Amino acid sequence: MPSLFSRRILLAVCLLACSLTARAAAPQPEPQPDSTLAQSLLPILASPALAQSHVGVRITTLDGRVLFAWHDKERFTPASNTKLLTTAAASALLPVNTLTWTTRLVTTGSIDADGTLHGDLILLGSGDPTMSARNYPYRNRREAADHPLPPRDPLADLASLCDQLSARGIRSIDGNIIGDDTLFAWQPYGVGWGWDDLVWSYGAPVSALTLDDNVVHLHVTGDAAGGTTDTWMPPTPFYTLENSARVAPSDANAEPGLDRMPGSRLVRLWGTIPPTGYVAPMAIEDPAEFAAASLRMLLTQRGISVTGTARARHRLSAVTTDYAIEQAEPLTLHPVQLDTFAAPVDGRHILASHQSPPVAEDIVVTNKVSQNLHAELLLRMLGSTFGADGSYAQGVRVVRQFLLQAGVAPQDFFFHDGSGMSMSDLITPRAYTTLLAYAARQPWGAEWRRSLPVGGEDGTLAARFGNTPLNGRIQAKTGSLSEVSTLSGYLTAASGKTLVFSILVNGHLPNDAAEHATVQAIDKLCLAVAAAE
Repeated sequence: MPSLFSRRILLAVCLLACSLTARAAAPQPEPQPDSTLAQSLLPILASPALAQSHVGVRITTLDGRVLFAWHDKERFTPASNTKLLTTAAASALLPVNTLTWTTRLVTTGSIDADGTLHGDLILLGSGDPTMSARNYPYRNRREAADHPLPPRDPLADLASLCDQLSARGIRSIDGNIIGDDTLFAWQPYGVGWGWDDLVWSYGAPVSALTLDDNVVHLHVTGDAAGGTTDTWMPPTPFYTLENSARVAPSDANAEPGLDRMPGSRLVRLWGTIPPTGYVAPMAIEDPAEFAAASLRMLLTQRGISVTGTARARHRLSAVTTDYAIEQAEPLTLHPVQLDTFAAPVDGRHILASHQSPPVAEDIVVTNKVSQNLHAELLLRMLGSTFGADGSYAQGVRVVRQFLLQAGVAPQDFFFHDGSGMSMSDLITPRAYTTLLAYAARQPWGAEWRRSLPVGGEDGTLAARFGNTPLNGRIQAKTGSLSEVSTLSGYLTAASGKTLVFSILVNGHLPNDAAEHATVQAIDKLCLAVAAAE
């Protein structure tokens, strides 16, 4: 039997071996090529704001030389940094500066001498995200202040289609109004989207027939009797409101409650609203039906009678597994030349049409304000153009192939949507810097880079980096989900060199203070990089 001393020695050897095995198994940060930069960044990474979070960082030159790496080969939830993948693929593969979307009114019916259309009137969606109250092109705060524009009617483009019908002499429609979004598969939500996001504006469903970002705004104001008055914008009859709210004595005391269950058209409002009023942006449950109902309302306002109802027409699609996407035959991707993107007319008579601003202008909006729906529509547009159909799976397949052709390692990413709403998306900082460095060398890269928010100036970075050396010298995409904060893009260092960076933080505490501290720490990392280089 071994002596007590021998057993102690054996135990110590076992413990040492276990410790070495654990250290070997644990992911280790990459040795830092630039020790000066590491000395600036490591204290920030060890600060309370980041110490207990999962953090990945990669800093490179434009030619891909690594200056700093920290867990950069590990996969993170990227949030809206996912939009970099979608918009880069679109910029590379489509003629975005000239390509537009065309939305049409079509019919299989006939028009008699009295101006009656006998048959259904079909609003044929093209995936156009620009039919809204938004003005194009995008303007930063300074431009908007110097040249203010009046608010745009969210139904203005639909109204133009109605006016074209009137000009053709159509006075009545003996049929239904059909909102047709069959150009894309009816897959309104991405894989891994939170169910409690689906009723709000940022979780609006995806449809090839989109109107005002597929959002309706509930406006509630107090009345003289202490009750409330409610209106909807756009004013299309769609939701039923159950309102028991009262007016609070002051804004500080207001505690409104609002909900709508996914799949329901009943909105409940309770509690107290501020004396100054309350506005709630809510996702539209079925965008194609809402667009058809809006069109019907506008037609009747112009004296064009409609005998039928407003209906939606969808195209169902089988769900494609992520494994099937990865195992599919590689696509051969080459830029295409298209004048416009539209649903097939298939022999139907065109009665009216609307043409959008160029796709490039909407890519700017998508990245500057981080518009989820617009990124999803771009993804499906790519799937329709280069894949088998306009489904999310085919869009993912196209973007995946584009990233591989850009040099991104296949094990460095997998994703399920085009916007980053999915908590199942995962990607490495290395993948982002590879893409960003690749884009900088492409003919489309400079314009795509200009679509990113600029620190201290516009978009989601307007309130960050102001009054710092990076004011106007950092162009990057933000990202935010529950316990996730990310930032990836380009910055100009004090030396004048342009650097590529990706900072992905997962797992910060679930409160506003922790999120604010995390964002501040990310900004400190960027400022330290700029100062050191």
